[in-house]
Amino acid sequence: MNLKFALAVLHFNVQYVAGGMTGFGVPNDDRTAEQVEDQIITESFEPVLDLFLAHPTWGHDVEMQGYMLELIAARHPAVLAKLQTLTGRGQLEVMSFHYSDQLFTAFPRAAWDWSVAKNRSVFLGSGVPLSGAVFCQEGQAGFGMAGAMKDNGYDVLVWPKNLFTYQLGEAEPELVYTFGERQMITSRDLHKSFGGDTVDVTWTFVDDGELLATGGQNPYFPTIFKKSEKAVKAYETKLTNLETNGYAISKVSTYVSALRGVLPTPPPAPPMLDGTWQPNSTDGIHKWLGGRGVFFRDERDNDVRSLQALAQRELTVATALTKRAGVVPAALDDAWRLLALGEVSDASGINPFRGEVEYGIAHAAEALRIAREVIATTKAQLGLTGGAWLDAIDGSATAGAPPSDPSGHVELPIAVTADAGERAVTLSATKLEDGHFLVVARVPAGTDADGSLSVRFPGSPGDVIYTPGLMNAPVHVKRDGLKFEHFYLALSDGLLGLGGGWTVVKDQASVHVAAKVTTANGDVTFADETAHGNEATEWRFHLVQGDDARAAKIARGLNVTPRVWR
Repeated sequence: MNLKFALAVLHFNVQYVAGGMTGFGVPNDDRTAEQVEDQIITESFEPVLDLFLAHPTWGHDVEMQGYMLELIAARHPAVLAKLQTLTGRGQLEVMSFHYSDQLFTAFPRAAWDWSVAKNRSVFLGSGVPLSGAVFCQEGQAGFGMAGAMKDNGYDVLVWPKNLFTYQLGEAEPELVYTFGERQMITSRDLHKSFGGDTVDVTWTFVDDGELLATGGQNPYFPTIFKKSEKAVKAYETKLTNLETNGYAISKVSTYVSALRGVLPTPPPAPPMLDGTWQPNSTDGIHKWLGGRGVFFRDERDNDVRSLQALAQRELTVATALTKRAGVVPAALDDAWRLLALGEVSDASGINPFRGEVEYGIAHAAEALRIAREVIATTKAQLGLTGGAWLDAIDGSATAGAPPSDPSGHVELPIAVTADAGERAVTLSATKLEDGHFLVVARVPAGTDADGSLSVRFPGSPGDVIYTPGLMNAPVHVKRDGLKFEHFYLALSDGLLGLGGGWTVVKDQASVHVAAKVTTANGDVTFADETAHGNEATEWRFHLVQGDDARAAKIARGLNVTPRVWR
């Protein structure tokens, strides 16, 4: 038997230009968010639907966030009808792992939990089936997704080929892997033989779907972001030629199902770290968490992401408190939606312009305002007129005195260093309890617009210890199995092992940039190349001595489910 499959994932992002272009001097146009969204739907998405309507034997996969489907249903009923036709006859599958195109691997799971639940309701309401296959915004992939997929009915993850080879080198991947209790494939062309059977798979397109029907144009240039008959015809011809040569133009789900009949039990996926689909060009996730883009003078990666982390903390507390009180106001759902939209990857990378940065900040700020208003209102309903301790785990509220500021500086327990160019960095440490220190890096405002700052924590070689996105506890990944020179990790709960019994935990509400790890040693560096030198900066880290369980408890109590005084 010779099985031949041609697969594709056309990844669409209606938040490609988050917030639109009005008022920001973007070249070529001055369009509102609605105009940009509509153009993405009609100029790049609808032509793909028309192509497959013309070829009813071809299967295909598109990926979009639930927000895009929501807009299609609300503003483009004819496009929705075409999508319903294609999905209804099983020809097209719509992958969707989040309501907004969030940088979900960078935050605690609560935001994604809200997002996936909202996503499910949008799909149910639109009459469009949700695919069991998964591909994500920016090609985000990580081992924490396996459990989340199981919990929410997803079956198979498409792991980006470049992320695979960046971490593991040029070793040829298997056709399919066991991925926890789910399965994983890579987006790489492969040829495999099994006894008398052969399997050939080729990927015809794994990229921004907006580029296919427009001949490579993107929505940042709306005057030329138009459907190209030539580009659509070229893709049609490519698929026709493959079909002539015996390839089934197929969906991912069909391909994986067919493999079950010819393959032995798939091996487990090799250990890998959280990442994105083009790690060579984006330096892993660094472009979204501290790395400069083209418009770096307008970027504010740490400001954007730390504000969102703070807003998520407050929403987590507010949600737990209101559930305990027995009344959950509708405003909280609005706030979670605003936060999900604000956490879109485009607010801090790859090359965000000022409008997208402000989109991320504005949505998070409003979510934070709502959360704090709900907390204040609920406290009043509970008869708490003064300050109280609120627990994000069980929603309990206990009147009490405010926390005291840590005092009594001690020597740094390990040799932490920092660099802010011409500005002086002050490093201080405070002992919070035995084996638990608060480390603060402070930089005064200067005159230079370049405010780059880095803080390095010395480590020892050994396993990379961190908590993958969508997981609740740290894992160990063997450093000597990784082929890169360096890699950047988002750290969903802020935790990263340093070896020798030490762990660093970043306080995400003050510093939420990526952590650089290397294969040569255990040192860890946090750097923000987008900070502004005319503003003072303060970053807070916790240094924890002890086992993984102790470090994870402190990280969760700080960044995931805090106990706060309000």
